[in-house]
Amino acid sequence: MGHQRLGKLPAFRLLPEIVRYLVTGGTPTEDLVDQVNEVGRDALKLGMKDPVFVEALWLLIRMPQAAASKDFAAALRELGMADVVPNSLTDVLVGYDEALERVQRRLHAGATDLGEIARLAGLSALEESVREALPTLWAPTATDVRTSVAALKGTEQFAALAHRFYANFVERVIHYYVDRNLHNMVGAGRAARSVHDLHGFNASIRRHCAEAALIMRAFARDWLGKNHYKQGKEISKDDVRRFSAHAVEKIRIELDMRKGEP
Repeated sequence: MGHQRLGKLPAFRLLPEIVRYLVTGGTPTEDLVDQVNEVGRDALKLGMKDPVFVEALWLLIRMPQAAASKDFAAALRELGMADVVPNSLTDVLVGYDEALERVQRRLHAGATDLGEIARLAGLSALEESVREALPTLWAPTATDVRTSVAALKGTEQFAALAHRFYANFVERVIHYYVDRNLHNMVGAGRAARSVHDLHGFNASIRRHCAEAALIMRAFARDWLGKNHYKQGKEISKDDVRRFSAHAVEKIRIELDMRKGEP
């Protein structure tokens, strides 16, 4: 990601202000959280138009359902993935990553930094969620891995997964800009007095992104419960796009309510 396509997108109008606020050593406030929320809303609005973003979120929904099916390999093949049952967490992540890379190769010149950010955000969310469900007292078997992936198909589990995906996505978007300003961040009176202090700075960004993503959690749970479990729909990529569109509106309403606007 050596180029700067995202830097020219007007939807991320608040990022320069967030970067300035953090680089000059500002203390995190509610206003900053609101700005991070709005960046997340704008990023998601753009993301739902990116095929890699849509694929990343769609696979997070469909992979657990495939793992819970009678024929895991066949279900993976139907998703356009390699029909090889994963034996480890690494296998799960490689299969997910390769599926997204195939989409990127099909796009070729049309691939965007936003899609790459979504790919990395999805990988991180999937790894964290599956790892939490794996046994810790013994080396996980292939059955343990499949069971742990399948456990993510529930509405509460998807809500947590969507929360992680969105928080990771927004955090990476912000770092896309902030990391270009690292040379301005270290020094007396700045956000970090030393390189070591950057760990605390990064933790602050991560915390704010997690707070911004919380409003996604209940919506994601209810959306999957209604569409997949109540109505029996097989979630499509178009459904994911519509989910993203509704999420943008939910975020806008939440922001207006927090700011006391009608």
